[in-house]
Amino acid sequence: MKILAAIFHEILSLFVDDEGLALSVVGVVVAALVLAFGLHAPSIVTGAAIVLGCAGALAVSALGAR
Repeated sequence: MKILAAIFHEILSLFVDDEGLALSVVGVVVAALVLAFGLHAPSIVTGAAIVLGCAGALAVSALGAR
């Protein structure tokens, strides 16, 4: 059982190495959902929000790690 827990922990750490970045990306996705389904924004606006939001989150995370 300990081996399975260790394997699960390692797999989880592959996806959530930087908690701040992960939360930022989740926030960007939620904002895109609100744009798409709440405000009925065009898909180009929603796609741009996802691309620019994720790029911004990555840049903030990279600059914060310096």
